[in-house]
Amino acid sequence: MKFRLPKNRKLNIGLYISGLCIISLVLYSTIFAGTYHSNYVSPTPTGTSSVDPSTGLVYKTYPEKGKKTTILLDAGHGGMDGGNTVNDTILEKDINLSITNKVADYLNELNPNIVVKMIRTDDSVPWLTDELSDLNYRLEQQTKQEAEYFFSIHCNSYADPSIEGAVFFVNPTDEVMKDLTNKMGENFQEIQWCQQYSIVDNQLLQVVTMSEIHSALIELGYMTNADNLAHLTNSSEQDKVAKTIAATISDYIMENPDAPKYEKPEPESTTQSASSMASAESQAGSLIASQRSEQQESNSAQDPAADPNADPNQASNQDPNQAANPDQPADPNQQPPTDPNQPQENTSEPINAG
Repeated sequence: MKFRLPKNRKLNIGLYISGLCIISLVLYSTIFAGTYHSNYVSPTPTGTSSVDPSTGLVYKTYPEKGKKTTILLDAGHGGMDGGNTVNDTILEKDINLSITNKVADYLNELNPNIVVKMIRTDDSVPWLTDELSDLNYRLEQQTKQEAEYFFSIHCNSYADPSIEGAVFFVNPTDEVMKDLTNKMGENFQEIQWCQQYSIVDNQLLQVVTMSEIHSALIELGYMTNADNLAHLTNSSEQDKVAKTIAATISDYIMENPDAPKYEKPEPESTTQSASSMASAESQAGSLIASQRSEQQESNSAQDPAADPNADPNQASNQDPNQAANPDQPADPNQQPPTDPNQPQENTSEPINAG
């Protein structure tokens, strides 16, 4: 008995070609694609999640994947410059150093794909005693260490002890750092480190404004606020915020492997002087704090039960998202920008922050 093909030759040819296509796809997926994927390393490896019992925050530990990202951490002030002080015994530079060293330790623990570099790891500093040498050294190290991200850690202060919270200074065109610091601020609130945070992108701070990489200056809290100071000086609270900073940075970098590099805009003014920086610092320094204070007064005015002596017609016309520096009282002649979410035209010189 002989096998005969169907009489419809076109149907037969179609079935034959379809069969060849299916066989080809199977061979491709099992041989070529299988070999390729066996050597392929995902750009975003999944981290192993764990919940910190003290904070409830989820932390991820990542496997090594080959590509490294370099981060430069800066503990603000140091050496002869103590920064803000409380009763001449609690120095900002010591708090900054303690927390920054802990951030470095947690980054190394959570993510082997991050290379951590430090401006200083103790109180000895290589720069001269003048402020300009200090700032220039920190800026130069961003390039010398070939860093891709820079974080400078500080503490705030203000005359009104009720003012609290974190402040993040970033560049107006740095959307990557805005996203990262916004997530960090949300995590600060989640671990109950602070009640509020602000992201400021319209103040000139030399280590941020003149940077050519993703940069942020982080004011962790107010040393003049009792609750903030208690957190800033407590070892276990320092551990919490340091691990949160490290985890936020680590997660963001791993979840955004294709994040664009920061492109520094052309400066409107290149002239620098220590005196102009100090002058600008005194004006910018306490703006966030003063505006938060006025916002509180405005809220009280809207709620007679909260303040029976408040003037209900009084309202704050200042923007709570405008920048702050804790070291000096607010300049009464300083006017807030019309729209804090847009970069402001400003030809003043880059400044330092407390």
